[in-house]
Amino acid sequence: MSKLSPLQSVKKLHGTKDQLVSKVLEMFTPAEGESREDYAKRLKYVANAKLLRLADIGANIAKLGGAATLVTKVAELKGQAKDKDFVAKLGTLPLPRLLETYQILSRKAAKAEKSAKAAPSKVVKVVKVVKAAVAAVKAAVGVGPKKPAKKPAKKKG
Repeated sequence: MSKLSPLQSVKKLHGTKDQLVSKVLEMFTPAEGESREDYAKRLKYVANAKLLRLADIGANIAKLGGAATLVTKVAELKGQAKDKDFVAKLGTLPLPRLLETYQILSRKAAKAEKSAKAAPSKVVKVVKVVKAAVAAVKAAVGVGPKKPAKKPAKKKG
């Protein structure tokens, strides 16, 4: 089946564009100095695809616990949770950028954790392979592990 157009997606998921605009209004706050009515009027002229994207971003942020929780999670992942200025600056970022930053940092953290767990086992495997290769080369060349020389027999006497 072919991909739905943005208008078809709006109708299928939200009913009408006005209902989608009202959902986006609940998730995002208007800019400073802009009334809620002006923000709603401005959103009515935004493309359906962008409204769908904003609704998806808002749902993801709500699933993660809200904007304030997202700010603290990003600060913890960056290792700067105690830096109040940094946390305040994160609070001023647009929510889509904040969500994207969180996703990138959480992927990096998961990848680093996975590689940290796998690293010791890889080292052990590499050491075993190298030892086996050295033994094979010595056997092929004819240089094996040398046996200790026999002690000469004690003279009786």
